[in-house]
Amino acid sequence: MKKLLAVFAHPDEAFGPGGTLAKYAHEGVEIHLLSATRGEAGEDDRLKSKIPFDFAQGKQKSKLRRETKIHHLREKELLSSAKVLGITKVEFLDFADGRLCNANYHDLARKIREKITEFEPQVILTHDRLGISGHLDHIAVSLTTTYAYLKTKSAQKLYYLVLPAKWYDKKLADYFIYFPEGYNEDDITTKINYSKYWDIKKKAMLQHKTQMNDVRDLLVRYEKWPKVDNFILKYYRKVKVKFPESDLFAGIK
Repeated sequence: MKKLLAVFAHPDEAFGPGGTLAKYAHEGVEIHLLSATRGEAGEDDRLKSKIPFDFAQGKQKSKLRRETKIHHLREKELLSSAKVLGITKVEFLDFADGRLCNANYHDLARKIREKITEFEPQVILTHDRLGISGHLDHIAVSLTTTYAYLKTKSAQKLYYLVLPAKWYDKKLADYFIYFPEGYNEDDITTKINYSKYWDIKKKAMLQHKTQMNDVRDLLVRYEKWPKVDNFILKYYRKVKVKFPESDLFAGIK
């Protein structure tokens, strides 16, 4: 049985490799997804106002809807999106959105390591070390997932999801403090064509109703871009590789 473990910081990050996840789920791969947080520091686009997260009380504060807890909504949205993509299992690691740092990354690494030991995936994928967008939570997840891969023995390949430099978008760059420039084609080892699963990826993205503004903006970009997810095979063992790859399981028997 082929197994794939995807590790991300927030519930919406299946946006990135959603086409790839749908493809492999359709092909019978057992896919588990770890989300380090529930996205509790975010906002609900439908309320048209920020819902600040009160870390002391562990709940949202909103004049419009005091009962709203954004992390509960985001959790349900990810579970719905994962069902559309065909992901077998979703697990939340119960860290606070925006709070992944030196103070807790040993605990985060431990949880990821335990999951790898229990699930024994052949392939793991996560953010690249720049977090694609430079988000510090993404970077923390990349570093801890890399550590967990290196400290376990079951997984044969560790992939970083990356953005090609030619897809660099100034509007996106202006949204972040620093948006990394992306990778040159020569650096990208693996490309997964998900054109057959584009409609599934779109449907999965549309499950994230609290982030509909971002979803619409991203769909405009995805419509223009090739239906290909880009990866760098960062580490591998017990497998012969030949670049470029078009299959995350290439060389795995």
